[in-house]
Amino acid sequence: MVDVILNIVEYIGVISFAISGAVIAINKKADAVGAVFFALLTCFGGGLIRDIALGDVPRILTVTSNYYLALVCIIVSLICFALAFIPKTASFITKHRHDFIIDFTDAIGLSVFCVFGVDVAIELGHTNPILLIFCGCITGVGGGMLRDICSAEIPFIFRKHIYLIPTLCGAIFYTLTYKHIHHLASLLIAIGIIIAFRVLAIKFKWNLPVPKGEGEGIKDSVSENEDKEITLPDEAKI
Repeated sequence: MVDVILNIVEYIGVISFAISGAVIAINKKADAVGAVFFALLTCFGGGLIRDIALGDVPRILTVTSNYYLALVCIIVSLICFALAFIPKTASFITKHRHDFIIDFTDAIGLSVFCVFGVDVAIELGHTNPILLIFCGCITGVGGGMLRDICSAEIPFIFRKHIYLIPTLCGAIFYTLTYKHIHHLASLLIAIGIIIAFRVLAIKFKWNLPVPKGEGEGIKDSVSENEDKEITLPDEAKI
C-alpha cells in the first residue's frame, strides 16, 4: 500500500512539472518539440544534476529509472500543447493565467521531487545530512533552473516569492525525521510543508529584499518625462 501511494505521489509530481515546463514553452512560442523538451528538462533536469554529483551512472545513462515517468511527461506536455490551439482552453495559458498555472504546478512538483531526491540518496547508502539535504534541494529546483535558463529567464529560485527556502525546509524536515517516524508520514508532511510555504509566499507575495541600482531612479524619471507632453512658452513658438 505504501509503495502504491509513493508511486501516485511521484506521478503527480511528474505531471505537475510537465505542465509547468510545457506552459512556459508555449508562452515562449516554442513548437511541440520545445514543449516536450521543456517538460522533460523540468522533470528530470534536477535529478540528472543530483545523479552526476552522486556518481550514479545507471540513472545518468537512462535519465530516469522509470521509463513510464518519462512517457507520462511527454504525453502531458503534448496534451498541453494541443490545448493551446483550442480558443477556450488557450485563454488559460495566456499571460493572465500563466503565472497562476506555473506557481501552482511548480509548488507541487517542487515538493514531490525534493523529498524523492532525498530518498534516492538514502537508497544509495548515503547518510550525511548535508548531502541528503543538497540532493533534495537540487532535485527540486535543478530542473526548473535549467528550464528558465533555456527560456532566457532569471531562474525562479533567484526571484520568485521565496522559492529555495521552502525546499530547504522540507528537505531538512525529511532528513531529520525519516528514521524516527513512519517513512510515508515523514514524506507527506515534508511535501505539505513545502507546498504550504510556497502557497503562502505566493498569496502574500513574500520576497527576499532586492537592492535597487543607482541608475533606476534616473531611469524612472526619464521614462516619466517621456510620457509627459512638453508645452513651449509663447515666445518660443514659431
